[in-house]
Amino acid sequence: VRNAEDKARRPLLKPGVRIVCRMQPMPVIIADQLRCTQVFFNIIANACKFTQKGEIVVKSATDPDGRWVDVYVQDTGPGIPQDALERIFQPFEQEDTSDCRYFEGIGLGLSIAQEVVRLHGGRIDVQS
Repeated sequence: VRNAEDKARRPLLKPGVRIVCRMQPMPVIIADQLRCTQVFFNIIANACKFTQKGEIVVKSATDPDGRWVDVYVQDTGPGIPQDALERIFQPFEQEDTSDCRYFEGIGLGLSIAQEVVRLHGGRIDVQS
């Protein structure tokens, strides 16, 4: 998670926006480190795109037995319209606002993140 945060911080962070990392110690996780870094980068980069001012908080929670880890990314962006929540993980899906078009992209970041998480036996959710 910290690798992804560092990668996103340099090229994507705008003045007036900060990333706050509140990670708890995690159990050992057997996973593809490169792909997991890509997942967290895609999610943090998405938060950077939509946050004009404020902060992006990355935090974790682990069950006491170390069976699962939840990682949360919360931002102070405008939120996602309810009708867009259903489409957010579909390939090539982009929210058509001026803020979104500030960064070029083809709308694959969150769909890739979802597939990598699924292949690792996890799940990814969004709330707005």
